[in-house]
Amino acid sequence: TFSSSSQTSSWAQGYCRRHSAALRSPPSSSHLGWVGQIRGGAAAEDIPPDQQEEVEVDPESAVNEMKAEAEAYTETVEKTILVGGDESKATASSAMVLAPIFSFGKFYANSLEKRPIFTKSVTAGLIFTLSDWLAQRLEGKKEKDDADGGAAATDWKRTISAGLVGLLYFGPAAHAWYEMIFKILPGTSLLSTLQKAALGQLIFGPSFTCIFFGVSLLQSGTFTLASWFSKIRSDLPGAWAAGLGFWPLVDLVSYSSVPKDYIPLFINACSLVWTIYLSLVANRAKPEPPTKKKNAKKGKKW
Repeated sequence: TFSSSSQTSSWAQGYCRRHSAALRSPPSSSHLGWVGQIRGGAAAEDIPPDQQEEVEVDPESAVNEMKAEAEAYTETVEKTILVGGDESKATASSAMVLAPIFSFGKFYANSLEKRPIFTKSVTAGLIFTLSDWLAQRLEGKKEKDDADGGAAATDWKRTISAGLVGLLYFGPAAHAWYEMIFKILPGTSLLSTLQKAALGQLIFGPSFTCIFFGVSLLQSGTFTLASWFSKIRSDLPGAWAAGLGFWPLVDLVSYSSVPKDYIPLFINACSLVWTIYLSLVANRAKPEPPTKKKNAKKGKKW
């Protein structure tokens, strides 16, 4: 096997040099047999003496023929090396990239089979934590643009609270919900999928949003039943309406294409975007009611 084009070219040149001298000499029986083998014939010693014929060999044409064969062989070797090398490099590169993904997928599948609720809960906790952190980055960027000040510090209490919602509520609740919904509606037809999506929008989605609002009030130290109900009345209809443009599509894909055990993982991945929105809504400050300005000038006649 030739490792480079220079080696193959040197081989071809040396090959031609070695045989050109022999070709320039008068043709002997060994030469005739050698040329006969090249041209697909039999060697001179393999032909009976009475059937042998003298063959005139033009050294110049023989050398040219040999060079052409050597060049063709060299080109074939180079193409094989280059193509094989590119494919090998591409295969090795793809394997290096995909190996960690496959390893993690195998680990996650095993964990999901052995500890489904724990695995789904930890996944939801991590995603909710990341979602709130990203939401705070967006809020900080907006405040910086408005006030032209420095970057706002991260409210880790709020971030941890969001993570706990995913860990302690969303993960176990999603596991129980999908187990129940597939027992009630086990089919995968279009009608069954639409029914599952409708129940999710009417029951699971609004209840989760209310819990999320309550935890946000708790972490800010302003939770009361009155403030919670007020938050639900003011923000739940808008959040639910916004969810109608997002979650039905997610539900259609998850119920029709994703295996049941992996639906919470798929929902968690989609909720990364949705929880950023909920964090922004849940922590949105209410506008202060306008106050009446007192007239500083007393005794002014109108």
